[in-house]
Amino acid sequence: MDRMACVDVPALPLQLLIRRHPDCADHPAAVLTRDTPQGEILWVNAPARRCGVLTGMSYATGLALAHDLRGVEITAGEIAEGVVALTERLRRFTPHIEPSEDHPGVFWLDASGLQPLFASLESWARDVHHHLTLSDFRSRVVVGFTRFGTYATTKTGGVTVFPDAVAEQQAARVVPLTLLDIDPELRDVLDKLGVRTVGAFVDLPAAGIRKRFGQDAHQLHRHAAGDLVLPLQPLPPVEPLTRHADLDASETDVHRLLFLIKHDLDPLLSMLATRQEALAALDIRLRLDASASAPRAERVEQIRPAEPTLDARQILNLVHLRLEGHTLAAGVTEIDLIVMPARASREQLRLFQQHATRDLRAADRAVARIRAEFGEGTVVSACLTDGHLPEATFAWQPLTRVVRPTPAPVSLRSLVRRFFVHPRRLPSRLRHEPDGWMLRGAQHGHVVHLHGPYVVSGGWWRTPVLREYYFARTRDDAWNWIYYDRRRRAWFLHGEVE
Repeated sequence: MDRMACVDVPALPLQLLIRRHPDCADHPAAVLTRDTPQGEILWVNAPARRCGVLTGMSYATGLALAHDLRGVEITAGEIAEGVVALTERLRRFTPHIEPSEDHPGVFWLDASGLQPLFASLESWARDVHHHLTLSDFRSRVVVGFTRFGTYATTKTGGVTVFPDAVAEQQAARVVPLTLLDIDPELRDVLDKLGVRTVGAFVDLPAAGIRKRFGQDAHQLHRHAAGDLVLPLQPLPPVEPLTRHADLDASETDVHRLLFLIKHDLDPLLSMLATRQEALAALDIRLRLDASASAPRAERVEQIRPAEPTLDARQILNLVHLRLEGHTLAAGVTEIDLIVMPARASREQLRLFQQHATRDLRAADRAVARIRAEFGEGTVVSACLTDGHLPEATFAWQPLTRVVRPTPAPVSLRSLVRRFFVHPRRLPSRLRHEPDGWMLRGAQHGHVVHLHGPYVVSGGWWRTPVLREYYFARTRDDAWNWIYYDRRRRAWFLHGEVE
C-alpha cells in the first residue's frame, strides 16, 4: 500500500514573523490582517496568549491586554513565498509534494519507495523534522496511509509513523475537533451537541450532516470517514526562466551591458506576468573574453529584490549597483539570465500592467479622432447575445474605451470562424459529382472532405429556418463553413475557418 506523510508547520505566518523579527520570540506578538488599531488578530504566540490576547480580537483590544504587544501584518504574498520555500526544502526528501491550499503550512508528501535511500520510514520522518528544525521551523511529521488521517494526527505533535491503516484510523478518531482548522461556528455547534472528537463526528449520519450543517461540513465528514479519497496532487517543481545572448564583440561598458540585460529581461518579466508569477531572484552569468594571460572565465552575480516583483526599473537599479561596484577583468562575450519565479500577488500584477509599454489613454484618443471623422459606428467591438441562429449569437456595439487584452495561456490554439456579413450563394452540388464539387472555383480545387451535418433550426416565431451546416475542406487545404438551406434549396458559404 502507498504511504503518505503529512508535515504540519503550525501557525506558519507567525513563524515567518518570528524569523523576520527574532526579538519577538520572547515578547507578545501577533499577526494582523492589517497594521491598524482595527486590524484583526489572526495568530498569537505563547507570551501574548498568556496575557489573554486571543485570535479574532482587534489590535487595539490586544494592546489593552498587553501594552507591549507587537503586531505585524503578513501579506498573502509573503505567506505564499514561505510555502514555496518550504516546498523546495522538502523536495530533498521526496519529489512529490502537495501544499494545502486551505491551510498554509500543511504539506502532504509521497513516502512510498524511500526504503533504498533511508534505513526506515522512521529515520526518514526524523530527518525531515530535524531539517526543518535546523531551518528554524517548528514542525510535526506523521507517516500514514490517508490524507485526513495523517493531517488530523499531526495536531497531537511529534514524529509518528503508523504501522498500518487501522492504527492510523484509531489515532485519528481520538483527535479533538478543537485542534483542527475547521469552521469555528461548526466546531461550536458540534461542541454543544457533545461531538468533540473526530470519531464522534464520523459516527454522525452523512445525510444529516449535509442537511443540518451544509456542503462544507459534509465534505469534511466524507474526508474523515474515508468515503472521499483524493490522490496526491503534487506541485510541479519551479523551473527557472532563462535567456541567452551572444555578443558580436566583447563589451566592458557597464551602461551598454545594462541595456543588453534590459533587452532580455523585459520578455522574461512578460512571461512571468502571463504565468501570474514574479521575479524572486535573478542570476546573471557573464562569460568573459579569454586573453593570452588569462583563460576564459565566468562571473556570476545574483540579484535578489526585497520581495518578488515585476518592476523592471527596481531590478535594473539593483543590477546597475552590482555591476558598477565591480571591475570586469575582461570584456563580456555572452550573457545568461536565469530568473527564479515566485507566486505574484494581484497588486504586483496590476503594477506590471500599469508599467506596460502600451498607453491605453493614447489609444482612446486615437479612437475618438476616428469617430469624430468617420462617425460613431466606425469603431465597434463584438459582444455576445442570446440568439438561436449563428449570426444572432453576437452583435457589434460602439467601442467606448480600449481595454487591455487578458488572454488565457493555452497549449493548443483553437480554430476561428470568420463570418461573412451576408452568406454567399454557392453553385449547385451535382448529384454524382464525377470530378468533385467545385465549391469556390478551380483556384481552390474540389472538396476532398465534408464533415457534418450540424442541423440548425429556428425562427418559427417569425420566419422558419432549417439549415444543415458542414465543414468542407478543399484541395488547397482550406476549410469552409457552409450550409444547405432546406427552404430555399440552395448552398451558402457562411464563413471560413482559420
